Amino acid sequence: MIKTLLDKLFGKPEVRREGREFGLIGHITLDGYTYVLENWSSSGFAVTGYRGPLLRGDRPNIEFHLQLDDTTIDFQCSAIIVRVDEEKQILAGAFVEMDKETRVKLANYFDS
Repeated sequence: MIKTLLDKLFGKPEVRREGREFGLIGHITLDGYTYVLENWSSSGFAVTGYRGPLLRGDRPNIEFHLQLDDTTIDFQCSAIIVRVDEEKQILAGAFVEMDKETRVKLANYFDS
């Protein structure tokens, strides 16, 4: 049931969202561990170096940090895990339970 719901919400596991940014300096902190951002968008993120117990559908709390040219974006929120690739050590998640101010800030960044 959860897999079906995730597929409807976020597409099949191999489908990735557009509007992602690469070549950035940032990380997330999850359960006390820091992981380097591979890419991010206004709706979610992917990190490298992940070797942990999370599965698709889990909802961990994260701390997000991104260094941009002239500013930083820092926030805390929950995420729903949408992809775990054990072989490539990649974890991807969609932002959920984010405050309105942060959501507007991210949308404005991608609209500019």
